[in-house]
Amino acid sequence: MLAAGVWSAKLLKPLGLTIPLVAERGYHVKFPIPSCSLNNSVMDVDAKVVASSMIGGLRVSGTAEIADIDAPQDPQKKSILIAQAKAMIPDLDTADARFWMVRRPSFPDSLPAIGEVDGKPGLYTAFGHSHYGLVMAPKTGELVVDLVSERSLNVDFRQFSLARF
Repeated sequence: MLAAGVWSAKLLKPLGLTIPLVAERGYHVKFPIPSCSLNNSVMDVDAKVVASSMIGGLRVSGTAEIADIDAPQDPQKKSILIAQAKAMIPDLDTADARFWMVRRPSFPDSLPAIGEVDGKPGLYTAFGHSHYGLVMAPKTGELVVDLVSERSLNVDFRQFSLARF
């Protein structure tokens, strides 16, 4: 079973498999003591960012880029997100802003890779869910168990095969 997210492509290379998996890198900034809270998530459509109150503070996210998984973070993203957060919430306390980046495994067709790898019996994949990994993981796990167990399925897995590339 290969379910290593964005690192899956590097793990498949020694097997002679090259796939167009990229890192869709998402940037976030969390304000641990924001001096305000939101009852609902708020989106600034023009700036394309979302602010959400969470346990431990307020988070603003929305900046993304396609890059190599090992590329360094873009330091400008932090100042951009903080400025956009202040524009949305002028009284926001930005003193202890915590900045981080995530790497989401994304394919050009936005579909994950689920199923047995052609020519590699017993090697199954379950990665490439882009923004939906946490939501799709339970169902993907069930589907892969069914595939490995050779249960009858009502899903055509060819659309999720790595052979589509």
